[in-house]
Amino acid sequence: MSIEIIKDLIKVEEVKGTEEVQTMVETEIYLNTNKQEIDSILWVEGRTEVLNTNIFKDKLLVNGRVKFNIVYRGLDEEKNLHTLETSKDFKEEIDIEGIAEGMECDIKASIDHIEYDLGENRIDLQALLNLNAKVEETKELEVVHEIQGDKGLQILEEDITYKEVYGRDISYANVKEEIVVAGDKPPIEKVVRFSVHPRELQTLVAEDRLIVSAEANVSLIYLGDNKINYIRESIPFNHFVELPGVEKDSLGEVKLEVVEGLYEIMEDEMGDLRHIDLDINIRVEGKVYDYMTRPLVVDLYSTKEELNIEKEDITILENVDILSEEEDLKLELEVDALEVLDIKDDFNLIDYRILGDEIVVESLLSLELFYLNGRGEVRHYMDHFPFKSNIYYSGSDRDLELDVRAKLADLDYELTDQLSLKAIAKYDVYLNRERTIESIKEIEETGQVIDLSNRPSIIVYIVQKGDKLWDIAKRYKTTVEDILSSNNLDPAYEIQVGDKIIIEKFLDNDFENM
Repeated sequence: MSIEIIKDLIKVEEVKGTEEVQTMVETEIYLNTNKQEIDSILWVEGRTEVLNTNIFKDKLLVNGRVKFNIVYRGLDEEKNLHTLETSKDFKEEIDIEGIAEGMECDIKASIDHIEYDLGENRIDLQALLNLNAKVEETKELEVVHEIQGDKGLQILEEDITYKEVYGRDISYANVKEEIVVAGDKPPIEKVVRFSVHPRELQTLVAEDRLIVSAEANVSLIYLGDNKINYIRESIPFNHFVELPGVEKDSLGEVKLEVVEGLYEIMEDEMGDLRHIDLDINIRVEGKVYDYMTRPLVVDLYSTKEELNIEKEDITILENVDILSEEEDLKLELEVDALEVLDIKDDFNLIDYRILGDEIVVESLLSLELFYLNGRGEVRHYMDHFPFKSNIYYSGSDRDLELDVRAKLADLDYELTDQLSLKAIAKYDVYLNRERTIESIKEIEETGQVIDLSNRPSIIVYIVQKGDKLWDIAKRYKTTVEDILSSNNLDPAYEIQVGDKIIIEKFLDNDFENM
């Protein structure tokens, strides 16, 4: 018969586990005798950095660092502000059953809150961190794409829709730029706060690479002319993530994280400190994939020859649907702000689930606000705001795995009697289910001819629960097409329990190719 099996390798991504833990990072900073004594601490700010992750059996090890920035007012000083900086490394073990070496980890570290205590000659610091971990496995599966043989071979295919990963990698974008303090602002005497927030603008996939267009949003609060001033600049940059083998117009996604932001204050031609040289290093994690729908061979038989078929089960996380939703978020903050210096936001998912005909997504917006009050004093405000979004879901399947991505876009504010904030929350919801499919592994041709000569010319079969036309045809070594023809059935007809199916005997005595 000469049967040929044509196989393909596909790369699929599967979430092996998620976990959220909290950890406390404690440190202290000793006051230099050369520094001005502290009258009051205006704010303590922290930034987290994940240095590396290691995955072992059922365990994830996270190494990271918290960088603290303290701004305080000295004794006998009204306007002058001082800064202190320190950092503290942390290590945390997260138990996630089913994970192992070689898997990929996506972890987000955020600060829930910071507490401080001013003691004699030192400040004790405590930062409560939230660590959200997701571990994924990209594995190669060998599947039967096609089987070729003679006209007696009957093949059953099933379509699957899945996420096929073409490539992922981490690289670093280096952004160097010079900012000039405008002439209507005073020159820089002392930097009080410097921060960088990257924002993705557009991501495209070209041949062998992922192209990222983004911007680094730089904020600088400084003392000049005996008062608080600020500079905000958006620095655009492009970056390529090299991924050999990926094809144009596939889907791509990136995660941007500032690793290091350095600045140097330089003099202009007049000798004033108005030039800021920036050197920013941004970690770019890129991934290219597609949602593919393809047929897989799940069963076969021959109407001419007995075959020995070896099968194996393969499990694929099949995509059922993708939903996208945008929602306007609005907040009214009662702060005595005369001028906003900087706004720092962090948008995190708390929970999501299918409830009735909706997908309920709970999220938490954390805001830090730096502003000047009516007396020209710099102030710091921080709070957390929960939100609940309801996304319409028309499907009937409730036993699904949800993968929800959320981000905040277009954050803007209006300052009147109070501070009105508005933004757009963007959600992408991937509805998946784990599907186990019997795949053909090997086929052995026995050479044993199927002889139907002793079978009755007509068999009447009564359909039982769970029967399919394919199963009936396979049992009686006929074809689905012949059964449909003998019973005058439309190909779209779905057989019902109790149906009487006529099975006719069709003899084929042409065995010369056997």
